[in-house]
Amino acid sequence: MYKSHHWRIVLVLLFVLITKFAKTQDLDSLLNLSAYTEESELQKNLNKNLTVSSSKALGVRESPGIISLITAEEIQNAGARDLIDILRLVPGFDVSQDLQFVLGIGLRGNWANEGKVMVLMDGQPFNDLLYQSVAVGNRFPVDAIEQIEIIRGPGSAIYGGSAEYGVINIKTKAAESLNGVAVYGTGGFHADAVGRTNGGVMMSKKSDNISWDASFFRGKGIVSDRNYQDLYKDSTAQNLAKTTMADPLNMNVGLRYKGLSARAMYDYYKTSDPFLYIFFKNFSADVKYNMKINPKITVVPQLKYYHQIPWSWGDRRTKESYFDIKAERLYGQLEMLYDVSRKINLNFGGIYFEDKGTDLLEGTAFHGNKTLALQNYAFFAQGLLKHRLVNATIGFRYEKNSRYGSAFVPRIGLTKKIENFHFKVLYCQAFRAPSIQNINIALGNKIKPEKSDVAEIELGYQFTPEMLLTVNAFSMTTKRILTYGSRGMAGVDFVEWYTNATKSGSRGFEVIYSIRKKVFYANLTYSFSNAIKIDSTLQTYKVSQTTRQYTGMLMNKVTLNTNFNVTENLTFNTSFIYGGKRYAYTTVDSNGDPVSTKLNPYLLVNGYLSYKNVVPGLTVGAGVFDILNQRPAIPQAYNGGFAPVPIRSREFVVKIYYQLNFKK
Repeated sequence: MYKSHHWRIVLVLLFVLITKFAKTQDLDSLLNLSAYTEESELQKNLNKNLTVSSSKALGVRESPGIISLITAEEIQNAGARDLIDILRLVPGFDVSQDLQFVLGIGLRGNWANEGKVMVLMDGQPFNDLLYQSVAVGNRFPVDAIEQIEIIRGPGSAIYGGSAEYGVINIKTKAAESLNGVAVYGTGGFHADAVGRTNGGVMMSKKSDNISWDASFFRGKGIVSDRNYQDLYKDSTAQNLAKTTMADPLNMNVGLRYKGLSARAMYDYYKTSDPFLYIFFKNFSADVKYNMKINPKITVVPQLKYYHQIPWSWGDRRTKESYFDIKAERLYGQLEMLYDVSRKINLNFGGIYFEDKGTDLLEGTAFHGNKTLALQNYAFFAQGLLKHRLVNATIGFRYEKNSRYGSAFVPRIGLTKKIENFHFKVLYCQAFRAPSIQNINIALGNKIKPEKSDVAEIELGYQFTPEMLLTVNAFSMTTKRILTYGSRGMAGVDFVEWYTNATKSGSRGFEVIYSIRKKVFYANLTYSFSNAIKIDSTLQTYKVSQTTRQYTGMLMNKVTLNTNFNVTENLTFNTSFIYGGKRYAYTTVDSNGDPVSTKLNPYLLVNGYLSYKNVVPGLTVGAGVFDILNQRPAIPQAYNGGFAPVPIRSREFVVKIYYQLNFKK
């Protein structure tokens, strides 16, 4: 009954959109592609051309994916402290705990941190090569971001085996729009602790033929300011303000000369629980050349190199290292883009890369060997046909790996914006490729790629130039889930492995209402996800209270983000994030086995005041996060032996941003 009730809601909303559309349009107007209204503040965002889900630039409403676009203005107005603040306002996204207080991404009711969401910044990947995970707490330079393009859905056909459920594509100001120098800083303060002190500088020079940019970001923070008691109560309660860290460092350099471009990035992120430190070192570099053969054909050769030391961990007090593996990737790609006509576009290409893991400690981490290597090649193709009734995107990707075999994923998307109405009908398959450690500790030395079937539909209607309502429904079914397991205690007959479980996934819908005028804007969202019933092969995500939610995952989330221009330069932003009940492992029974309990719903209320051009180019801001001091816990996303991390208490934040533009 409860499940059918939610589906009735989404069907009613879809019916309202279709009815409204039918009443206001006739057949001739459906075929008329001219703009129905003049470009408003809302349309300026909607009409931005994106390539995150296609090689050919398309607007948000016609891109073949369920897209969220977050702009620099929205980030600055909200006073976002880190990427977590931004993602919590996006439908379907949430944050959960992995190991050692490393925070990762949940999406549409699923733990998505290992290879299911790809995170890029200026084209450089943050997914590690050992497990394909991404740590997100106090890590990214949010004040340096120009915009974030998010696919709330699969991206494997374009991005390969690290984008099974979604893609987060971050573009910085230095790489995109900045033509000058900018400096910025953030301070976060709790009642009894300093939460974070982050700052950065970026410089960029743009011209028609040559451009360069360089940026530096450094920070110091804590995971929480509250006390923590481990699940088994083997130690005394710890003050996390004194025993944890979340310290980022990022250096980013880019150069472009006509069609030739190159970028190098070094990222270092160190965090900890009360007893163990953990750090991620990531160097990446790429060079590519857009070679224009003729007005219709462009050939793009590209070379990439990644050098990582991810998930390196050891004793926080003695600094003794327990796990230290270097991971490298050498990657080559050749792509061709062919504009057959104004209405037909093709792109296709081939990829080859080699991954290598090297044990930096005893040298025997790989079944007694010092190294493990794997080779991979792939072919991809995609076509876009623009028609007056529909835009059709059809594509596929095929990958073959020397260790785990092959994967083939097709993709089809039908999209169109017709005056004020738009629709998307999408179907694709996606895969999650086993990475170095998945292969290394595979149970029985056998592991296969995950495979997902995903169907999505989105309908949207722009009721006025300033008002848009979109509704999308999705169904995701994933088979051969890459699942972690272990037994024994660390140092005492401890054994760990990866294996393929049978099936998981979710079904649900998301609603977004946006209104944007010159003096204010508001975004109201609701997201619902219903987990596919877990079978006996996937017990790690199961809780005893329900079969409709996975461990630590939200079923219901409501967000409201509002911004008011009090004066021409003064803005006031408020955000409200309601998370429904969750279930997680929070205690143990008399036998020492973890037991799941219900976590109560929460409401996060944030307020932020920003003043632009205090002097020309200078913006200052101040705000309070978690005004009600709700402090919802961040649980582990599976039955892994960690108690929920107590989230930060109320935090007072101050920010400063200064930009000096070069003369043109």
